[in-house]
Amino acid sequence: MNPKSPEKWPVIEGRYKIGNPNSCVAVCTLFSLDLIDRIKPDNIAIIGKVVTENIGVERIIKNIVTNPNIRYLIICGQEPEGHWVGQALNCIIESGIDSDNRIIGAMGAMPYLRNNTKEEIEQFRKQIKIIDLIGCEDVDKIQHAVNDCLSNNPGTFDSKINIKQTKEIIASHNEDEFKPDESGWFVISIDRQDKRIVVEHYKDYGDKAKLNSRIVGKTAEEICSTIARLNLVSRLDHAAYLGRELQKAEIALKQDIEYEQDKNLPHHPPS
Repeated sequence: MNPKSPEKWPVIEGRYKIGNPNSCVAVCTLFSLDLIDRIKPDNIAIIGKVVTENIGVERIIKNIVTNPNIRYLIICGQEPEGHWVGQALNCIIESGIDSDNRIIGAMGAMPYLRNNTKEEIEQFRKQIKIIDLIGCEDVDKIQHAVNDCLSNNPGTFDSKINIKQTKEIIASHNEDEFKPDESGWFVISIDRQDKRIVVEHYKDYGDKAKLNSRIVGKTAEEICSTIARLNLVSRLDHAAYLGRELQKAEIALKQDIEYEQDKNLPHHPPS
């Protein structure tokens, strides 16, 4: 049977590169991100890093079982500390999961596959042979393993699995009329002399506006944490707005570009 590239593949986004979807080889570099760039993907279906023994492994399974051309998974690179992703993948092939969706024998802190069906996991176990090169970052040795797999391609897996995709919600702007936050409102600016972000919190609106607090800091994270700790916001949309604006202010401060609240950042620093 001649392999055929699956439509709309990979089905799950991630930190990976696509080579030849018709290839029988996938490569997981674990925590070794640099291997993705050092290994040529030309004769590999997909190569990417994975650092979690739950969500990361779930995504590997979904992307592999939706491409029946893939028959080998080479695991290489360094294990992410405390997660043991490579060991978890080996355990799936050897023992599968228990009744609570826990990977049997996995050493990681949270080796539960909540987002894979049992059918997906069982197909993964049947479809894939793992080539265990955990700890190896030798590109020549990894490429040699790829070539061996290509030479011993057993052919396309006979897959009849139907992946149920989570419904996508198309993001859109809320056109509802502005509703003020009862806790007050904020004016954000940059103090370039002291290299900090300044946030003024006002109570009430219009001619009754009164300055309530003045918060200063160097990062959006610490200012957001302070605003939350002081309970200065009561609306989720207002909190989300503040996070966006404060992140823009932090970028402008670090890159020495102009910042004006509610305006887009300039594309290039002023000359």
